[in-house]
Amino acid sequence: MLAEERRAILLRELQDKDYIEVTAVASHLDVSAATVRRDLTRLEQEGHLIRTRGGAVRVGKSTTLELPYDIKRHRRIEEKRRIAAAAAEMVRNGETIILDAGSTTYELALLLLRMRSLTVVTNDLHIAAKLASNPNITLVCTGGIARANVYTLLGPQVEAFLRTLRVHKTFLGADAIHPDGAIANVNLKEVAVKQAMIRAAEEVILLTDSSKFDVVGFAKVCDFGEVDVLVTDGNVARVTLDLLEAWPTVVKIA
Repeated sequence: MLAEERRAILLRELQDKDYIEVTAVASHLDVSAATVRRDLTRLEQEGHLIRTRGGAVRVGKSTTLELPYDIKRHRRIEEKRRIAAAAAEMVRNGETIILDAGSTTYELALLLLRMRSLTVVTNDLHIAAKLASNPNITLVCTGGIARANVYTLLGPQVEAFLRTLRVHKTFLGADAIHPDGAIANVNLKEVAVKQAMIRAAEEVILLTDSSKFDVVGFAKVCDFGEVDVLVTDGNVARVTLDLLEAWPTVVKIA
């Protein structure tokens, strides 16, 4: 496992638990305690955490490191599948949709294989490979430059292509939803692509599990009010749902 992958996992563990122990993490990752301590020292130098005796605590809820796709797709898989099932009910035969790159939209793509007539635009190579097996789906790939370990196509050519489209629905992913309603992303390069996906759609549907709420992301994509429907799981805090009621967005709990 690459050092960057380990540090991303450590940061995610801190977001979930607030505190991690060196010995427990070392055992889980099958690496030495010394390796974990070096990773924690690096993360502390970057301002992500504070070292303690035998472990570390987080500085605050923040998302600045990106997990590789193969790790993300196995996290909170049951929640993602419930969200995808609820989202699939919103897709009609004959529609044209955009699927943003991500592990939750990938779960949605699996369910769309049963559709009889659908046009799908995506910048996710995993989604494209899966949907290409269905002759009843017209698959449109955005082109662009592939990001290693993430399998996402990015670049100005992606943005330019999306600006030429008008679709029924965009199914969007996000890394973080701030308490003030801002939807944010870890990778700055993805922001312009997501914004182009939003502008191309008659209806924007955000798919995100509850772990993304009240997390501070690096780069703002849009305000919550620019999303027509949010589909999430039932673990969102009641206080967060109350705050979301100030926005016109419809919230669906999967």
